[in-house]
Amino acid sequence: MKVAVVKAENYQSRTVNEAVNKAVDLLGGWEKHIKKGDKVLIKPNMLTAAAPEKAVTTHPEVVRAVIKAVKSQGAYPSVADSPGVSNVKKTAVKTGIWQVCEAENVPFIIWEKSRTYPCPEGKFVKHFELAEMIGDFDKIISVAKMKTHVFMGVTGAVKNLFGCIVGTNKARFHLRMQKHSDFAHVMVDLYYTLNPTLNIIDGISGMEGQGPMSGDIVNPQIIIASENGFAADLVMADKMGFKAENMPIAKAAIEENRSALLTEIKTVGDGKDVKYVFKRPHTYESMQDTYVPKFILKLGQNQLTARPSITSACIGCGRCARHCPPRAINIKERKAVIDYNKCIRCYCCQELCEHQAVELKDGLILNLLKKIGIYKA
Repeated sequence: MKVAVVKAENYQSRTVNEAVNKAVDLLGGWEKHIKKGDKVLIKPNMLTAAAPEKAVTTHPEVVRAVIKAVKSQGAYPSVADSPGVSNVKKTAVKTGIWQVCEAENVPFIIWEKSRTYPCPEGKFVKHFELAEMIGDFDKIISVAKMKTHVFMGVTGAVKNLFGCIVGTNKARFHLRMQKHSDFAHVMVDLYYTLNPTLNIIDGISGMEGQGPMSGDIVNPQIIIASENGFAADLVMADKMGFKAENMPIAKAAIEENRSALLTEIKTVGDGKDVKYVFKRPHTYESMQDTYVPKFILKLGQNQLTARPSITSACIGCGRCARHCPPRAINIKERKAVIDYNKCIRCYCCQELCEHQAVELKDGLILNLLKKIGIYKA
């Protein structure tokens, strides 16, 4: 199994084109993966309506490079994503991806309807409600962003496919799969339901710390590509300085014998030896996934998990309340108020807050366990 890591210093069109094409060439070339007449879905990360320089979404120049490459093979590209909360067109325009699609004369598709797609080999899920039009495509290319993630540790090629679930339908998975490990296994099932042909990760700029939206911008200056999304994400996490095989999705895929180990992956390209030390997200594990007995967990949940806390930056816009899976947030006197008895610690509020008004704070007992080394995040 092979992963290409290619250096790219900036987002100038020529630089990005060269890096993306070089990475795919190292995997056998575009002609190996895309055939004349193929209908190809390009799936970027469009988490929310954020400008490209915020490093929240896939940069439009990376999307452009993939569009051009697909067209060069005589295939027919389209671009689509379904942000969890934002208006789709507004998000596409703000991220610059809409303008790229117009300039390259390719359709940006706004998904509105869903249909059932079977997942007969799924370990946790036997079918998914996904965007209806996905079935119209011959190939899928996941074009992700290199970021940390407070719930999954990192988000890359595999987690990017969660956007194929239309809009707020995503919330029910957080309700059903509250444990990080369970949610990770669902992502493994989703990956094999969609089975992308190529996985490309925009790591020219990225995010560390409180990703995927409220972290700090970093500039790794790399493009990562692989035929296998799990391999791409393992290499990405390793480059970020994390224990790659301990990331929840990677761990789930390895447990299911659906992913190679990091040592079994051949990394190629002029960026194969680069290494970074990303700041970790405040929490991506919960006590639900450790040895702590459930009755203790239930009694002391507020103290045994990092809980979201609303800061003075909150303007009471209501975005978190509208999209909180367990409906644990209300707006009172123009400020979000969290009912911690309902809160499931999915951290959607932190992930989706445009004003960075949600902090994650360790409970007293969790903080003590970390200090004495019993619990290590």
